[in-house]
Amino acid sequence: MANHFNDLLLQTLKQINVRLDRLDGRMDRLTDEKADKTDLDVTNEKLDTLSGDVRDLGRRMDQLEGGIGTLKWIIGAEVAVIGVILAFIKAC
Repeated sequence: MANHFNDLLLQTLKQINVRLDRLDGRMDRLTDEKADKTDLDVTNEKLDTLSGDVRDLGRRMDQLEGGIGTLKWIIGAEVAVIGVILAFIKAC
């Protein structure tokens, strides 16, 4: 009778061990998924920051292009004025 009880107890303990292993596997998968989600959230925040930086750089590029256009116009106007002055000096 004691052997039968011991066998039943061993079988119950084995079933508990199998269920604990399954539960441990599920917990590992859940923590991995949560870690993936937090990694994804961090990555999204970094991408948002980078997109803001890219917008700022785009604005700065537009300002630089505008400044270069202005400089081209000023240099062209100065060359034209110098040409007119030289032509006037040669004429006199």
